[in-house]
Amino acid sequence: MKFMLTNRTLHPQAEPVAEGFKKGSINRREYLATMAALGVSAAGALALGGLAPSPARAQEPRRGGVLRVAMNVKGWKDPRTFDGVEMSNVARQCNEYLVRWNRDFTFEPWLLESWETSDDARVLTLHVRKGITWSNGDTFNADDVVHNLTRWCDASVAGNSVAERMGALVDAATKKPIDGGIERVDDFTVRLNLPKPDISLVAGMTDYPALIMHRSYDGEGDPLKALAITSGPCELVAWEAEVGAEVRRKDKPWWKGDFWLDGIQWVDYGSDPNAMFSAFESGEIDTNHETAADTVSQTDAMDLSNSELATGSTIVARFNVGNPPYDDIRVRRAAQLAVDNSAILKIGMDDRGKPAENHHVGPMHPEYADIGPAVRNVDEAKALLAEAGKSDHEYELISVDVDWQKNTGDAIAAQMRDAGLKVKRTVLPAATFWNDWSKYPFSCTEWLGRPLGVQVLALAYKSGAAWNESAYANPEFDALLDKALATPDAGARKEIMAKIEQNLRGAGIIIQPYWRSVYRTFRKGVHGCEQHQSLEQHFEKVWLEA
Repeated sequence: MKFMLTNRTLHPQAEPVAEGFKKGSINRREYLATMAALGVSAAGALALGGLAPSPARAQEPRRGGVLRVAMNVKGWKDPRTFDGVEMSNVARQCNEYLVRWNRDFTFEPWLLESWETSDDARVLTLHVRKGITWSNGDTFNADDVVHNLTRWCDASVAGNSVAERMGALVDAATKKPIDGGIERVDDFTVRLNLPKPDISLVAGMTDYPALIMHRSYDGEGDPLKALAITSGPCELVAWEAEVGAEVRRKDKPWWKGDFWLDGIQWVDYGSDPNAMFSAFESGEIDTNHETAADTVSQTDAMDLSNSELATGSTIVARFNVGNPPYDDIRVRRAAQLAVDNSAILKIGMDDRGKPAENHHVGPMHPEYADIGPAVRNVDEAKALLAEAGKSDHEYELISVDVDWQKNTGDAIAAQMRDAGLKVKRTVLPAATFWNDWSKYPFSCTEWLGRPLGVQVLALAYKSGAAWNESAYANPEFDALLDKALATPDAGARKEIMAKIEQNLRGAGIIIQPYWRSVYRTFRKGVHGCEQHQSLEQHFEKVWLEA
């Protein structure tokens, strides 16, 4: 068996990582993510780790039909500024990613054929897949990869969260790619020369804002024009925010092979789940983006099928420290200490998930360090508020009008009131909420899971990060995170992570009640429509019986 994605010899760290996995020192997700970073193939990682490959499908698919999907349809943006996975779920049917993070948590080369990591982890060589042609006739090659990498590494662009994902490739002073960092070797090879190791680069390429655009793309805001040149199996027909979107299969063959559906239609039914369930009952839709945990029982009564997956997805009630009095740690900690996370999981999610610990790293992450649960302490909460002179302060907790998120916000507010704190609740429609999601003083935000704990921390809490909605800026936290990102060994990274977790929880930045299971519902006769851990819609495997 060929273990590496390229013809190089087995990476020197591969066998020690495999032995660590067999001994139980790292979990399956960490193991697969680490092996991918080392350039080991998914099949090789499974073999070295003694894991069984995914089972073959039971039925042969049939071609034809239009899949109808209930989903909130958000407006198009420059992909590097996507701030909702729903945007990518339409766009990914037309354009593609360098690497795919699969439902079984393996990493699959996609527009890349392979990648290779140097022994010191400071050089990452990307081998571009040959034989792919853009819809305008251009050959997909290294120029497209360099173009996208360069755009991703422009941290001066507002909302460009991929700059955080590219970490070591970005010059902190200029907010541009580091000199010599992105090297075009030949038509199908790109070399990334890093000043320090960054274990998250390959994983970052799988994230939904890392959509690969044609080398001519420069920020076009009209989706029909932006996606006029495509590499994927479909072409865009329509995209209207809060209404719907549509793609249809191209007449030309797709480089990947079969795409069974004739097309896909997304319909926006708003945030009321009853409208979506009515659409299922009347036969208007075949599947949905997500089913809230507290409504899964309704789907059972309707004879619908559900796909469940335990994930690193979560919700946080976070403070923005740029808004007084939340610049006072005592006011933040008081709210955090007033909440019992287990109670929120039960009320907000019907107990479908696991309690979290207020630091946004969990047992599903390889570098997770168990620093103990978050403990409710009402007396200390009151004392901190009194010490800050804010005993009469009224917190206003804002959330989007999506049932499970609204219910979670209500439960957090109830816990705070029960502890004697004053709380006002504000619920906003999705279109209004997402316009200013990163600016609210105190609000609830959904966060999807990522392969590595360090990824979310770099996106959400590092100083100046595009998605740092808390405005947290702590030099000690930043330094620890940089150190963790440069530490390939999961065991060594755990020691750093313990300090990171203590730092974040101790700062009272977030109330993070739980890690949630995610669900997708579909009617009988729909195949290959299982839910993804990051709510991505990989529909090239979907087929319809009728």
